[in-house]
Order: sequence, then C-alpha cells, then structure tokens
Amino acid sequence: MKYLFFLNSLIFIHFLSYSQPKIDKITWIGENNEYLNISKKKTSLQKGMEYQEFKVAKFDKNNFIILSKTDDGKKIEQKYNIVHFTKDTLILVPKGEDIFKLAEINEENQYIFFNSMLTYKFEEFYAEAVYNNYGKTYRLIIYIDSAKNSRIVFKDEYFDETTIYTAPISEYDYGRLIKILSSCDIGCIPEEDTMIDKECPDLISEIRYNGQIKIFKGCIRFPDNCDAKLGNFLSEYVVSKTGLYVPKYMVGFWIHR
Repeated sequence: MKYLFFLNSLIFIHFLSYSQPKIDKITWIGENNEYLNISKKKTSLQKGMEYQEFKVAKFDKNNFIILSKTDDGKKIEQKYNIVHFTKDTLILVPKGEDIFKLAEINEENQYIFFNSMLTYKFEEFYAEAVYNNYGKTYRLIIYIDSAKNSRIVFKDEYFDETTIYTAPISEYDYGRLIKILSSCDIGCIPEEDTMIDKECPDLISEIRYNGQIKIFKGCIRFPDNCDAKLGNFLSEYVVSKTGLYVPKYMVGFWIHR
C-alpha cells in the first residue's frame, strides 16, 4: 500500500512538473511593447528595431535570473528577482543597477510582462514570391488564415504549369506559426526594403492581425529574435505539404543581414 502511494505520488509530481508553464517557452511583451525572451543560455529584449542580448549567468527556476553583459571591456552582472509568474504574467524586479535599456520600469520598481500570445490576434498570412533558377521562373504562393485554411500554389511559368495544394493546417503547425509571429513587434518593421540583395526574390507578403494589415515588399529584415524562425517554418511547411524543395531565401523576406 505504501509502495502504491509512493508510486502515485511520483507520477503526480512528474505530471505536475510538465503541466507547469515554463518561462523560457513564452515570449513576454511589456506594458510599453517590449519583447522579452528568456532561455537557459541567453536572454533578449527587443523594442521596435532595437535589440539587447544578455548571457544567463544563473537561472534559479522561478525565483531569479542573473544576466551578464560586457560593456567597454567590463563584465556587468544583474540579478532580476521573479516576484510573480504564471502562464499569463511575469513580474521582474531588478536588484541593483538595471541593465535593461529598452524597457521602462513602473513606479513600484517592477517590470510587468504578459504572454504575447494573449495580445496577438492572427487573421491571415499571405506571401507570393517569384524567383529564377537555372533560367526558369517559378512562382510560389502561401496562404494561411485564422480558420486554419491553408493553400500553397506552385507555378512553373516556363512550362505554364500550376499545382495547387490545399489542406487544413495542423494544430501544431498553426500554433508554431502564431508563436513566431507574436514573438516580435511586426508593426515596427519597415514595409519596403531599401537594400539591394541579388538573392532576394520578387516578393510581396501580407500579415493581417489585431485588425490591421502589414504589407511587405522585397526582402524584409525581421527583428533578431524571430527573423530566421519564420523562414525555417515556411520552408519546412511547404516541403511537408508538397514534397517540393523550396530554397529558404525564396520565402525569406526576413533574410538576416
């Protein structure tokens, strides 16, 4: 009987540990539109197109985190106490000199962050790219909406052949897309690229969210904390649905420079 009680207790503790929210699995957005991402090795803070990155010197579960950075050859460490944490809200209190330069602290000496998934209401994603490969011209269209409809159109313009793939996007892929899109400030990104990139395809993309629309033309650089993730996701998604190999730069208007 004692053995069964002990075994059941272990199972309950194991289940509880996996059901608890994890700080490093959530992108946090501050009261002034600051985006915070925490992992076991590094922490980043983004506001607009500005970006800060810190090394994690120590992370004591949900109690505190010690961040470090090197400034003018001098190593600086800062402790942030985690005074409140749920899947929805994170409150940090700096102890000593604050090294967050892109976030604004409130009158109670607190940083209050919310789960970015709660503030982001996705509506529609559309991207259309035209690129050349070995003298042939191809066109790719990717469409995903909040009803989980998905459509991929691939056209070989040389032979005038079009293939259309339609299927609902899975919960896993949909959740992955929303997490990426909500992890950075899309609203701050310039809508047209002014830089010349020979590998950049002729591309236009639209993201509808929170009752607004962002239209991008050319290769657009996303903020550092999500630029490559979106490219990887869309490239993998196209391959999984069509079996076609699509170069990442073709769907990569977030190309990191």
